[in-house]
This record gives sequence, structure tokens and C-alpha cells, in this order.
Amino acid sequence: MIPAAALLLGVVLVAWWSPHPLSRLTAAGAAPGTAIAWWLLTATGVIAGAIGGVVLLVLPDHGPATAIMRVLHGCWSAVGHGGLPSLDPIVATAAGAVVLGVGGRLALASARRRQRRNLLHRRHLEAPRLSGTTTSRPVPTLWLAENEPIAYSLGGRRALIVASTGLKDRLSDAELRAVLAHERAHVHGRHHLLTAVAEVLGRTLRFLPLMRELPGAVRLLVELSADRTAAGRCGPEPLGSALRSIRAAGGPRRALAMSGGDTAIRLHWLTTAPEPRSRFATRLTAVAVGGLALLAPPTVAAGLVVGTGLISCP
Repeated sequence: MIPAAALLLGVVLVAWWSPHPLSRLTAAGAAPGTAIAWWLLTATGVIAGAIGGVVLLVLPDHGPATAIMRVLHGCWSAVGHGGLPSLDPIVATAAGAVVLGVGGRLALASARRRQRRNLLHRRHLEAPRLSGTTTSRPVPTLWLAENEPIAYSLGGRRALIVASTGLKDRLSDAELRAVLAHERAHVHGRHHLLTAVAEVLGRTLRFLPLMRELPGAVRLLVELSADRTAAGRCGPEPLGSALRSIRAAGGPRRALAMSGGDTAIRLHWLTTAPEPRSRFATRLTAVAVGGLALLAPPTVAAGLVVGTGLISCP
């Protein structure tokens, strides 16, 4: 039972303390897309670690945990598995029930979000027949007869960009191109899917600090990622001036609006984005940190097991 308990404890420690180092790594100049991967890989590692810990508890003889404990049995006789055998079925049943309950909530929240997203798409696709006009390339764009400057995008198989005539009237041609490039970057980068995953996890597992902060972090990072793409194509100046012009306008909850995220951070990033390092160093750092993020719970668990064993040895 001890390796399983160590793995579950590692999950708790990573879920509790990881937001701070992840935020610091992001602020240190990591590419937004890379930072998104780090956050989501950490969340994936936490979920996989929790499932793995429960599986170790419910497997006969705890699966490979028995072999591990044989190696450390001499050093751990005082706190070993054999002293409290009756705890195993109790802990395994409770942990299994928790995992099943969380899995059910995740599935239900995901299904509800998908249903609301499909309804939102249908309403927008019906709009051109009522009052709007559309352009079809490269991503369909619905132009609404609205005085407010509005720009947002909807993801999925029928991705759509929604903009208003008030946006055209307020922005220059260069600014308008930058805004549309920003929204196309959301669609091509599958940012709607990434934010949906983060929000479902955050809503279902709010008791874990990592999951609680995940939706806000991913929403800001997808905006920075889209800004980076749009600035590379249209220049940072028109994008920044467009962002200042429409910073108060938004869209539906499940859309990614041009005014999303922290506007001050986005404007600061456009003017102070760090110079990119060598491509090899960037990729090496991204892979190394991503691997550590994914394997953080078992790494912490292994450290706890080995450390406790060394301390317990006479």
C-alpha cells in the first residue's frame, strides 16, 4: 500500500504547489504555446498519477508495488504493509469511489459544455439568414450589423469568426487584418478545445489549486499565443492599437474574444516580448520541462519512497 500512498501523496503535492513554478516559467519568457503544453501536461500527470495510485490499491497484491516493497521491506518493517492488512480493501474502495465520482462529473460537465457549444453554433449559423453577411475564406466570417466593435471566434468542426460592422468603422485596414489574423490563430491553434478542457477540469476539480488556476492561465496564454501569431503576420503596432480600441467589447462565454485575457498583460507582452533563443535550446527546454511536468507525481512519489527507506535503514 505504501507505493500507492506515496503516488497519491505526490499527486497532492504537485497539484498544490505546481502553479507557482509554472507561472514563473511562463513569466521568464517561455513561448505561450509551450507554456500551455506545460500547464496541461502537469494536469494530465496529476490525473494519471491519481488513477495509477488507485489502480495500485485495487490490483491483487498491489501489482508491481509488491516487488518494490520486498526490496524495501528490511528498512521499512516498522511502517510496512503487513501491519495493517485490513486497511487495503477500505482504502481501495474509498479511492475507487472518489475516482469514479470525479470521472462521472468530468464526463457530465464535458457533455453539457458540448451541448451548449452546439446550440451556440446553431444560433450563429442561423444569423446570416436573418441579418448578417458572411465571407468564407480562410475561415468563415459572420459580419453583424452592430455599432459596437466586436470580434470573437467559435471553435469546433464548424469554426466561425464573428465580427461587427462597427469594428470595420473604427479600425484601419491594417488593424482589421491584425484582428482577423488573431481570431484565425485561435481557430487554427485549436485554442477553443484547449480552453474547454481547462475549464472542465477547473470546474470539476476546483479543490486542487492547479486545476483551479488552470482555466485562467490557459485563457490568457491562448490570447498571447494568438497575439504572437497575428503580430508575426501583421506587426505588433496595428495589433496593439486594435486591442486598445476594442478592449471593452466581448462575446459569448464559450467564444474567444479579441478582448479576452488581461489586456494590460497582452499590451505589455507585445512591446516587451523577449528575443527568441536558439531553436535547439528552446525545443530542448520545452521537452525537458514538459517531461518533468508529466512525470512529476511519480517522480515525487519515488523520492518519498526512496527517502523514507534511506531514513528508516539502521
